[in-house]
Amino acid sequence: MIMLAGAVSVQAQTEKSDINTLARQYAKSNGNASLEIVDPQRVMITEFRGGFLIEAKGKHEGQVYKIKITHFTNGSSEINTTQTGRVDYDLEKGALFEDADRIVLTKSPYKNSIIVLKEGDNGYKLSIEQKSDTKENRTSYSYQQTNSSWDFNIPFKNAGKEKRSIYRPQSRFSFNLISDLEFGMGLVSAHSQAPGMDVEFGNAGWEFILNNIFNWEYRPFNRTFLSLGFGVDWRNYRMKGDRRFMKEDNKLTIAPYPDGADINFSRVKVFSMTLELMLRQGLSRHVAIEAGPIVNFNTHASIKTRYTIGSGKEKEGFKETSSNIHQKPVTVDFKAGLIINPIEFYFKYSPTNTLDTDYGPEFKSISAGIIIGLSNY
Repeated sequence: MIMLAGAVSVQAQTEKSDINTLARQYAKSNGNASLEIVDPQRVMITEFRGGFLIEAKGKHEGQVYKIKITHFTNGSSEINTTQTGRVDYDLEKGALFEDADRIVLTKSPYKNSIIVLKEGDNGYKLSIEQKSDTKENRTSYSYQQTNSSWDFNIPFKNAGKEKRSIYRPQSRFSFNLISDLEFGMGLVSAHSQAPGMDVEFGNAGWEFILNNIFNWEYRPFNRTFLSLGFGVDWRNYRMKGDRRFMKEDNKLTIAPYPDGADINFSRVKVFSMTLELMLRQGLSRHVAIEAGPIVNFNTHASIKTRYTIGSGKEKEGFKETSSNIHQKPVTVDFKAGLIINPIEFYFKYSPTNTLDTDYGPEFKSISAGIIIGLSNY
């Protein structure tokens, strides 16, 4: 019998061995054997046509270990069976667990079993048993939860024991406060612009994003997410040509600069609170795509124009500002994103006008950039 319990390795001779040595002894054993690993950092269970690949990563007495063991349906096992041509593993169908309390592997000549266990209010127990005889091979699965279908996540609370798992089968519904926070920055342009406008990606117009200050999430499947998140968005539509935004008679117009002006910039800034409804589909452990609408509640908008006239001692700077420019109170964007964890490349397109066209020029938003998230999918 081979066991690894707690942080101490124990054999029949009670000699200390490292985890990798115990794993090799377990895999090579032809009789009854078991291997228990306590507090692994990551466990990956992958099913293939002939059995299961079990990968465990963690740290023991200051040394990092990485174990790969294969359980075959016929009751045998191997260590590090990842050489080309040995077995055709389909890693895309694996189940990933983080911070489980323990994983227990047992085997006999005609039966293998795998148990992944996490105790506590948000616990679970995954059991996989393989049996073989002269007639057929059989595999049975069991999964039990120890909490309700709702989960509530707050970052930094019990961080040492309650790290959020990439694969969270114990919860289909969850509410997350800051734990899914995302930061983004992109370039801003406009389409369907009024005559005389020149808002382009190259004009140094920026978008700044803070997503998922809090959000609700539903997971119907392992890598499929539907989420509704609250955030904020700040966009700067900037012109650098010979035209400027100008407030005149309570309306925003596009007007030329005064003769002889040395132009700096003219911009419209819009600040919004956002509700983002996204459907995300994982393609692998590190890649996903997502798409969905974003509702913008535009709480503030303003214009600012800077230019100078004259030269030398007679040079005079001008700054024109106004904060009452009649932005649309609600606009909608449609977003698509490619996620290569933890970075998302996004594109947003709006079919709605940014300003009330009774009081200002017509233009609609386009933006593209990157988002960096605190959470894994």
